[in-house]
Amino acid sequence: MDAKIFILILFFPIFCFGQKTKYPKDTIYIKFKDTVFNNPKMKSKSSHSFQGNSGIKFWWNRKWLFHSSQKNSDTLCYKHLKEYQFLNLKEIESKEKKYYKKRFGGNPWIKNKNGVFHTFLIEVISKEKFVIYPVIWRNEGVIN
Repeated sequence: MDAKIFILILFFPIFCFGQKTKYPKDTIYIKFKDTVFNNPKMKSKSSHSFQGNSGIKFWWNRKWLFHSSQKNSDTLCYKHLKEYQFLNLKEIESKEKKYYKKRFGGNPWIKNKNGVFHTFLIEVISKEKFVIYPVIWRNEGVIN
């Protein structure tokens, strides 16, 4: 009886957590450029970042992205920047629609880019270096 319990305990995590999903998340990269932020209502398409205790908030194309201070960012040499393919907001939304059509057969009533993408924001900090941040999308269900 003890051997059966031992085998069950040994293989239980494999059966529960080792399964592959039919709909894997896509990895996307966004190029971020910090611009002058002079619109107090945040209706402009300018981008800006705000440093806080819990992390960095990025305002990009009327969307909030958040990098937690608990996650690691990476600084890389500028010559590696050409290895990344950047997407704009239209391309991201198009990929999101294709994902929902493939997975749910249409438009679900809740949309969340965090469930569809692993998102990385890339900020060029000098002529020699850039920083890559793992980010999450914030306020995804809010109506504009």
